Amino acid sequence: MILIISFHDNEHVSRVTQHLKSNYEVLDLASIPVHTRVHAYAGADADRLLIDTGSGRRIDLDTVGAVWHRRIRPFAIDPVVTDETARLFAHSETTEAVQGFWYAMPCYWMNHPTADEMALRKVVQHRVAHRLGLRIPETLVTNGPDEARGFIERHSAKGVVRKAFRNIAQAPRETIKVGPAELALINSVRFAPVILQEYIPLALDIRVTVVDDQIFATSFKSDPQYEVDYRPGVGTADVQPYDLPDDVADRLMKLMDHFGLKYGAVDFRLTPDGEHVFFEVNPAGEYLFASERTGQPIPQAIAAVLDRHAKG
Repeated sequence: MILIISFHDNEHVSRVTQHLKSNYEVLDLASIPVHTRVHAYAGADADRLLIDTGSGRRIDLDTVGAVWHRRIRPFAIDPVVTDETARLFAHSETTEAVQGFWYAMPCYWMNHPTADEMALRKVVQHRVAHRLGLRIPETLVTNGPDEARGFIERHSAKGVVRKAFRNIAQAPRETIKVGPAELALINSVRFAPVILQEYIPLALDIRVTVVDDQIFATSFKSDPQYEVDYRPGVGTADVQPYDLPDDVADRLMKLMDHFGLKYGAVDFRLTPDGEHVFFEVNPAGEYLFASERTGQPIPQAIAAVLDRHAKG
């Protein structure tokens, strides 16, 4: 059996499930604890992990051979619990219990939550990628105005790009080149760390989707206004399948192995000099905007890996 920890209206999930040959269940964490019940028995009388879904299905987690952990939604506490302290306690207890379930399942994971948690952290990504021989931009993460100012001055010839660690809906931040307006606000970095990177000259942006031991690379040639961040210009970009050089691919797979990732969406930039520069790996990054334009069988590859590891 395959357990997909996500939600039904996730198009990336539905594109995969139509290719699955094994029995599967999509578990939306937002249904826990209101609509979904979890039961962990331990001791001489019983040793079982069970989930009763809102649809009435009972899942024995010991029969699960593969888990696809894909962009989860938060737990939803019963609205009848109105006391804020009680709601915080219920959420904390649910988190502790459910994480214990995942750690007790020694099956194939794409990706295990612990692998996702570490790989999401940009600071460790930068260091590991560099030490494995991948070219990365010169980078500074800081909440020190003087450090930030000095870095920007040292890289003024090429320019410096400012990035957020993670965009949140309540406070979105664009990836932009630092200009006079940003320099005027440089002292505000003391309120929260920021990512600063040297600007990398652009020939092509490369999106690499890694599925277990398979690599699907896609190139994007965007309009000039998207030189800093190609994603807003995907709709008008020239999109083509791309052959990632063997040496870059080998180093990338070492990065995936280091973090224990079985899936990752990776951003590179190809410079006019032919150098491949690593930007980041997103353990749950999107793939449809690449596969739909190139015909690369990424959903089929994900389904095939999950089927291969599924139990009866």
